[in-house]
Amino acid sequence: MKAFVLRLVGPEGVLADAEVESLVLPGAAGSLGVQAGHESWTVLLKRGAVSWKKAGGAWDSAEIGGGVASIEGTRTIVLADSAKTS
Repeated sequence: MKAFVLRLVGPEGVLADAEVESLVLPGAAGSLGVQAGHESWTVLLKRGAVSWKKAGGAWDSAEIGGGVASIEGTRTIVLADSAKTS
C-alpha cells in the first residue's frame, strides 16, 4: 500500500511525524478514513482517537481534544487542541 506523511501537532509540539499507510480521524460529522492520494480537504475534528497504520503494519494512536486536519494527497497535518499519545 502506498504511504503518505502524517504530522500530528499538539500544544506541546510534534507528537507524530511518520510515513503511514492509513489514518482514521474523529471528524466532527463522523469517523473519517484517509489513505495516500486522498482528495484535498480541511476537516474539523472532535475529541477522540486518531489512529494510524505505520508503513510496515503496526498501528499507533493518540487521543485528541478536538482540532483541525489538513488532508492532501501526500500528507496530512493534524493540529490538535490537546493531544496525548497512547
